Amino acid sequence: MNRTLTLILVIVFLAHIAGWGQEQMTPARFREIVVLPGDNLPLNPKLATTGPLWTNTTVSISLKYRDGKTFAENATETTKTVGGKYVVTTVRSTFSKQPMDSILTYDEKASTYKVWALLGETIVEGRIVYDFQKKVYALNSAYGSGVTELGVGSYSDTENSSRTLIFTNGLLLCERISTTKPTNK
Repeated sequence: MNRTLTLILVIVFLAHIAGWGQEQMTPARFREIVVLPGDNLPLNPKLATTGPLWTNTTVSISLKYRDGKTFAENATETTKTVGGKYVVTTVRSTFSKQPMDSILTYDEKASTYKVWALLGETIVEGRIVYDFQKKVYALNSAYGSGVTELGVGSYSDTENSSRTLIFTNGLLLCERISTTKPTNK
């Protein structure tokens, strides 16, 4: 537990430093990238090392709230690369009435992996730190009115699993556990 807490604190610190000189994302630019077709341009080598890029997957998501309530759902996910610079992922669930998009990139100036999502007209930005030898990663993001997400995950050739703690104003709201598996390779 101490090791996990230390890792999370280091990630929060590194994410703060990594924000200097970073590429900026706007809602308009986000929408432009998401609607572009996938292409076969060579992917930035830094992005190519982040684990398998499956075009079609099934995602099992479970949420456990601090009051004991739970929620579980299976969703589908598609992934494409755009311009050799972006990995665009779209999740479609029966619970959410609209697709949920995210964009992963490697910011050369900040030397960090960044992921963006769009929540209404607000860009949600997260940072990811990878240990490529162990095939594990940690991520953090902060958005809205005091929402913070801290997560850890691992990946292999057949599965990506993560556990994320979601806080609101410093209080644990819920734990999200997700497992992603390719539906075809």
